[in-house]
Formats: sequence, structure tokens, C-alpha cells
Amino acid sequence: MTPPPALLNALRRSRLSIRHAVPSTGVGERRSQQKGSGLEFADYREYQPGDDVRHLDPHLHARHGGYFTRQYAVDQQVPVTIVLDASASMQSGEPDKFAFGRDLAAAVAFVALAGGDAAQIVGCVNGETSLSPRVQGVDRAPVLFRWIDALEPAGGGFGRLLPGIERKLKPRSLTFLISDFWLDDPERDLKGLGGSGCEFIALHLLSPQECDPAHLAQGQSCLVDAESGEEVEMNLDSGALDRYARALAAWRETLRGAFGRLHGRYLPVRSDASLEKLLLRDWRSMGLLA
Repeated sequence: MTPPPALLNALRRSRLSIRHAVPSTGVGERRSQQKGSGLEFADYREYQPGDDVRHLDPHLHARHGGYFTRQYAVDQQVPVTIVLDASASMQSGEPDKFAFGRDLAAAVAFVALAGGDAAQIVGCVNGETSLSPRVQGVDRAPVLFRWIDALEPAGGGFGRLLPGIERKLKPRSLTFLISDFWLDDPERDLKGLGGSGCEFIALHLLSPQECDPAHLAQGQSCLVDAESGEEVEMNLDSGALDRYARALAAWRETLRGAFGRLHGRYLPVRSDASLEKLLLRDWRSMGLLA
């Protein structure tokens, strides 16, 4: 699975915008808080045993009598992690939510690499997590494309995995969560992510049928939970559809509030959206891509 070449070519000149994430790894293109052996002068500090004597400033020593070392700005990468929910509920809907989520994860990973950052995928399948290699450099994007393509949705338990996922994240990194977020208790499940200090972007992926169940046949129906197999008989009349719409709106506000308390962003996405318009128009207009 590889995103369309035209889309990749357009994304090659993009970069993920960050608010709270911190460049902290490797050699990249973002100014970090570290000082070291870069090219651009940043500051002085007093000489300490073990410092590179080549960075001593003789002019400052002549004026003040002390020994001072020149420090230089260091450009590093932001660690970008993309958590992809591959539970069975993601395979429901038309178009298939997981197929769209897989393409979206691949595109986000490509932008991260094109912008000089490091990217890794966390797949959540059947109550377990698996990690892709963490790669850097746009030429390594096919490694992640193949890894994503090998994921097969199964089982459930995405919410129960979130506290464990927090321990796999690099502190103050940029983390995307791609899921339909059918959680038992979003406040409880998402609370465990707060200890990482990461910048979170939640991509709430729903099918057109979940956004508006009027797309489904109305009348007496049997609804089946994709993960548990539980069946519920109900009459999908106008009253039921209205109650569902109100419940979905409340659910979205709950998720928006939960991610807001994590200093993150919450973005609803439909599985029938155009990936090109979503990334190249919508995300750029909201400042998510630069």
C-alpha cells in the first residue's frame, strides 16, 4: 500500500507544525533547546573540564580574564508517533474506516519524514500493540508503508491499550491517534496519556453511516457490535435517529474536552473524505501542515 504518487509529491514540500512537541532526537531541521557543536552561534558559558578547547573564545578571555566556551545551536528531529487503531470496529462502515485510516497514517508518516523528523507507527490489534521501526529520511517511507499494509483489523480493547501506549512514547513528542474512539470510558482511558507530556492530535474517524444513521435502512433492525458480536434489536425510527444524533454530538464533545485537557487537538474525520483535500487544503488552512 502506497499513497498516490501525486499526493506524495505534493506532500514532499510540507512539514508538520508543532505547538508543544520538542525536537529532541537525531540531527534534523528544527531548532532544539540543546546547545552543542552546531554551526550557528547561540551563547557563551564558563569553561568546564572536558569542554572542547577549540571552542574557547580568546577575545573574551583577553577582556575578562576568564575562560568561556562558545555554544552553538543544534538542529534536531521531532519524534512523531502514529497510533493506528486496528480493532474490529474500524473495519465497519462504507467506505471502510480502517482502509482510510491506514492511508491517513501512511500520509502523516510521509509528511513527518519529508519534514526532517523521525516517524514510528504503533498498531493496536486484538488487544495488543506492535511497533514499527522508527525511521528517518523520506527514502525510508516504504518501510512504514509495508508495515502498515501488513496490519489486519481484529478484536477490540483499544481503550485498555492507551495507558500502555503512553509508556512507549518519547516525552514531549508529537503523537497522532487515529481511531473511531468507541471507548468504554474516554475520560478514564485517555487520562493515562497525560504523563508523557506529548502533543496529541486525535483523528476521530467515523463512517458516513455512523455520522448519519439515516443512511441505514429504517424500521426494525438488528445491530451487531463488530467487536463483541452482541446483537441489539431496535426500531430505527425518527425518534431513535434523533437520540443517536444527540448522543454522538455529546460523545464528540466528551472527546474534545478530554484531549483539550491533554493540551491536544481533536479533529473529526469521515471515511469518505478526500485525503488530498483533507491534507492539502483543510490541514494547511488550520495550520496543522506548513
